[in-house]
Amino acid sequence: MLKQFTVLMTLGSFLVLPAAAISLSDALAAKKVCERADGYIQATPGNEGEVAGLVGEVNAKRTGVYSDIAAKEGLDPAAVGVAMAEQEKAANPGKFCR
Repeated sequence: MLKQFTVLMTLGSFLVLPAAAISLSDALAAKKVCERADGYIQATPGNEGEVAGLVGEVNAKRTGVYSDIAAKEGLDPAAVGVAMAEQEKAANPGKFCR
């Protein structure tokens, strides 16, 4: 199973992306994006154009992180994404897509 420290450090790296017009934390708070059960984010209806760059950037970064963790832990990257999402949902259920 993933180590708690690795998960917490990784999740922290997703909160602010300086190249984006809006940060992930701001987009989540404004409900412009939501977290999916697979460990990725998606735009909420009506916000697709506004946050497309953020969604692409965050999801690309997460793909890399999940792959790195999976390689170190001997896991499937998809399983790492799901495990990360489960931990995040337990801590912050309001961020998740319905």
